[in-house]
Amino acid sequence: MDIKEYYIKQISRTNKKNYENYVVCRILNRLNDISIKFITQQPVIFKDIKRKALTDLYFPQIDLHIEIDEPYHKRQTEDDIKREADIITITNHDIRRIDASQSLKLIHQNIDKILDEIKKNIQKKKDDGEFISWDIEEEFNPQFYINKGYIDLKDKVAFRTAVDACNCFGHNYKHGGVWKGAVSHPIEKDTIIWFPHLYENKYWNNNISNDGTEITEIKKVNNKEHINNDILNNYDKKIIVFAHVKDSLNTTLYRFKGVFKLDVEETAKQNIAIYKRIGTYIKTYSHQ
Repeated sequence: MDIKEYYIKQISRTNKKNYENYVVCRILNRLNDISIKFITQQPVIFKDIKRKALTDLYFPQIDLHIEIDEPYHKRQTEDDIKREADIITITNHDIRRIDASQSLKLIHQNIDKILDEIKKNIQKKKDDGEFISWDIEEEFNPQFYINKGYIDLKDKVAFRTAVDACNCFGHNYKHGGVWKGAVSHPIEKDTIIWFPHLYENKYWNNNISNDGTEITEIKKVNNKEHINNDILNNYDKKIIVFAHVKDSLNTTLYRFKGVFKLDVEETAKQNIAIYKRIGTYIKTYSHQ
């Protein structure tokens, strides 16, 4: 997908909402900067009130969300959000609102105020050396992260395939063929790379906590045997987690969720595999 197609597909998600479409298009046109990524209809969790929703416009590089309150606005419910969606918890994110029931002059003034804030936030990140320019060609390229030398949770890293994720750690897998849910790290022998579906499906009922620090894993058939024979045998392994998700354009991604380790005591007590996050940073390797 090139950047033109990305823009068209993202904006098309607002086509049936006239006010939202107008505001989103005006913001993007006046911003006029293709180094800044945007997402429409981003699934989020409001941690303080434990509610899921979709924010109308999201700028991930600066963690800024924009909500456009249309006349007779109907808020999205949790049923509108797919379980496998690329949901983020927006603790410490900024949320700005635009009241589309106001006059066009006031709407434009509000947009200009938000644009000024966006530009100032971007410039501050540039001044601090923290801004990563968006490049749609490099965004999912494992070689970018191999050259960088690490993957960090705060960078919101994802890959289009599990193969690409594995190849960041020294593997040299080819695309195609049968794929497993987890593989061994070829260099760090105490580490596993895992690709779970962190939602309920036919065989598993897995979940990740809203703050992303705990994963629970339940096998729907023979869970106890699975824990005793498979899980507890690997209790000393570090686990690099790339969760199976769907992005805003319904494309499958494998999103980095951090480094986890089995909580042996709680797992044995509850008869549920429980993993606790122990790190948000992991070193990458080129193929040896």
